Amino acid sequence: MGARSYRDSISFNDVYARGRTVPDAEIEHAARAIDPKDVAYLLYTSGSTSTPKGVQLQHYALIENMWQIGERMHVTEHDRLWLAVSLFWGLGCENALFNLLTHGGCVVLQESFEPGEALRIIGEERCTLFYGTPNMAQALSEHPYRQAHDLSSLRSGGTVGTPQQIKRVVDLGAREICNIYGLTETYGNCTVTDAAEPLDIRLASVGRPLPGVDLRIVDPGTGNVLPQGQVGEIRVKGYVTVGYYKDAEKNRAAFDAGGYFVTGDLGFLDAEGRLYFRGRIKEMIKTGGINVAPVEVEEMLMAHPAVKLACVTGVPDPQRDEVVAALIVCQPGQRVEEADLLALCRRQLAAYKIPRMMKFISEAELPLTVTGKLQKNRLAEFFTRGA
Repeated sequence: MGARSYRDSISFNDVYARGRTVPDAEIEHAARAIDPKDVAYLLYTSGSTSTPKGVQLQHYALIENMWQIGERMHVTEHDRLWLAVSLFWGLGCENALFNLLTHGGCVVLQESFEPGEALRIIGEERCTLFYGTPNMAQALSEHPYRQAHDLSSLRSGGTVGTPQQIKRVVDLGAREICNIYGLTETYGNCTVTDAAEPLDIRLASVGRPLPGVDLRIVDPGTGNVLPQGQVGEIRVKGYVTVGYYKDAEKNRAAFDAGGYFVTGDLGFLDAEGRLYFRGRIKEMIKTGGINVAPVEVEEMLMAHPAVKLACVTGVPDPQRDEVVAALIVCQPGQRVEEADLLALCRRQLAAYKIPRMMKFISEAELPLTVTGKLQKNRLAEFFTRGA
């Protein structure tokens, strides 16, 4: 606890004192009463686009799958994790917490995220692992006193985002940062890059399936398994929730006939079995009867050196159903003309994939959930306000 206590906290000394009179037999009896397959957690999904669902997670899988996550990050008992993400959210209480606990490492908690305090904690506590969202990394890297803090202790950890956003974490010092993919329902991560893999792989891929995870790419309409390199729906078996709490209807829809969890996400596998995330099925843009994956257009736009971030969405259109629209965040101190970005797209993309609407905004204007996720369902508002 240190020299000062926190509101509603109990010191370790008090915890030990309260347990001294409890007989060992009583503790052993309580431990034996827990079956490894009993539900340990009931976590509610963030519900950024739908009603939150209660995800049931079992004791044994919280240990086994998180151990494997730590192995990909090469975690040891000497690692110290900086943790400021909410502990009611899977990234914190599934991935990060049990990752460190299964490896005997130290968890350094920040009560609530504030970038200046986070920089101080990471530096003074010599934290080695970063677990955070892109907006957290942005706040740390852009803080006016960033250079006053020594973050050289950072090594690895887990994050998500575009290659540019992940590179930002590398630039903070976490040179072995791991790109991750998963859902609350898949015990946080079901694929993770290896900390020792080359950076270009960790920027682009979300890694191979963890041991005990069976992952396949299927045609979302037929359920047929697709060949290597072809984009389809990601479905997962193995370390997966036993179902949603008291919701039989959602449970029936959540699993296919083979028992695989239906993620609703798109991706493809390469020849080495690495997964490449390509977005959500619900985010697919249907323009003139043809499907467009936003991530393909985003990657093309971000190939321009002046573009820091591109967010592509569909905007309702009476003739085409939807049209492709892009929000552009430029690199600090740089600008680019819309005509130049459209010319770049025309050289590489089919005509129906080229944005018909474009706006330039600041990164701070992007709508985020309380857990730092981009609210893609709100992106079209930038083009429809006042229409």
